[in-house]
Amino acid sequence: MNLDLLSQNLILIICSLVTAVAVYLISRLFAKDRRKAKPKKRSKKQKVKAQQILIICTATIAVSILAAFILKLLFGYWTDSPLPDSFIFMVLPFTLSLTLLALAIRFKPKLWIIASGCVFCSLIFSLLIVNNYYRFYPTLGELFNKNANVEEIGRNQRGIYINFSHSSSSNHPQTNTLETELSSVGGQTTAGKVYSLNIPGTVSKFKPRGAYVYVPAVYSTVTDINLPVIVLTTGYPGLPENWLGSGLENTMDQFAHTHEGITPLVFMVDNSGSLTNDTECVNSSQGNVETYLTTDVPNFIKAHFRVINNPANWAIGGLSMGGMCSVMLTLRHPDVFHYFMDYGGEIGPEIGSKQKTVDDLFSGSESAWAAHQPDLLLTTKNYKNLGLGGFFGDGNEDSLSVTQAQSDLVTDSQNAGIETISETINGPHTFNVWQQLFKDSLPWVSNRIGATQCGSVCI
Repeated sequence: MNLDLLSQNLILIICSLVTAVAVYLISRLFAKDRRKAKPKKRSKKQKVKAQQILIICTATIAVSILAAFILKLLFGYWTDSPLPDSFIFMVLPFTLSLTLLALAIRFKPKLWIIASGCVFCSLIFSLLIVNNYYRFYPTLGELFNKNANVEEIGRNQRGIYINFSHSSSSNHPQTNTLETELSSVGGQTTAGKVYSLNIPGTVSKFKPRGAYVYVPAVYSTVTDINLPVIVLTTGYPGLPENWLGSGLENTMDQFAHTHEGITPLVFMVDNSGSLTNDTECVNSSQGNVETYLTTDVPNFIKAHFRVINNPANWAIGGLSMGGMCSVMLTLRHPDVFHYFMDYGGEIGPEIGSKQKTVDDLFSGSESAWAAHQPDLLLTTKNYKNLGLGGFFGDGNEDSLSVTQAQSDLVTDSQNAGIETISETINGPHTFNVWQQLFKDSLPWVSNRIGATQCGSVCI
């Protein structure tokens, strides 16, 4: 189950297999008629057949490209997210093999089994390319939710008893953090551990998928402290384990290594319920996700982990749709979260047109829609002196709607009196970008919620 799905060797092997089968199919489909014929008649037939083959090949390529383009539009509409033009070439092997299957059934029915095998292999090939681009699942185990490095919560875990507390009321680096209060744990490992857990929708009745938590090394070395909390969500479509696939555990371990094994507790939770359920993190017929994230998740964490209850020590972040959610939920629930990290989020909840969003997510209430728009909240409510802060990050190759949303929300947040940090790095709307943005924002948010010290890099 530890098969590396991002391995270039694996992609080359599948590519070679698909190419070999496709070449064999094409050679069989367009094999010359070996029956004897008079020279003149044979030459004429060859010319006609050559023209037919050229027409069929041209039509095959055109249909395959058109099908790939349609798939791009369908997936873009289904996920309500921008897809790169290169997505067409990612799925082209699959659409091309489908076209070859149709040709085999039409002209050489005996080849349909081989053509079907080609379709299957090319589907795997296209999925590998897409996965390599977005970096959803690094291993086969991650794909099937079986990570050898993840244990169920409660196994081999000692309880934490916490006294430390921290309150934030200013937009300056925090000097009173866990790192300043604790003595060195030198000589012991600073690496943390990831556990799986289930956070039920007790109040919301939302049915989430499994969650994960990164528990820092300080859990096993110090038994009389409370820890700050970071809650992370994903985009749509997405899974909580996508954070693990994007290298969160390694990022946290590297960060912990420079901070005596001290980090916040990091929870990766569900905000969709399924791959086809676009909730936009609001309470709707799609599920009461806002209540789940602001009531059920915090209540569960406080009941099962020794954490600081003060919202000044809680942050929420997310990528794409989850990034938008983090801004919206912090603005609507500053009694739960004081800090947000928006990695490539849009301007607000959206599942198509404004009218469709209002009708489907807010039961036709435009006032309810407006009450969930971060830009409107920032310009109509007073957030000064609440001690809120936010990190905005995106890629310079992201869609115009994302880059414009990030720019507008940065300005609105600053005008609203919220401590605002923003960053744009090279790259498109992918996990490579979000992983780096999370890594870059970690010193800042960990300091602001009272976990670790930081220098000018997070001011």
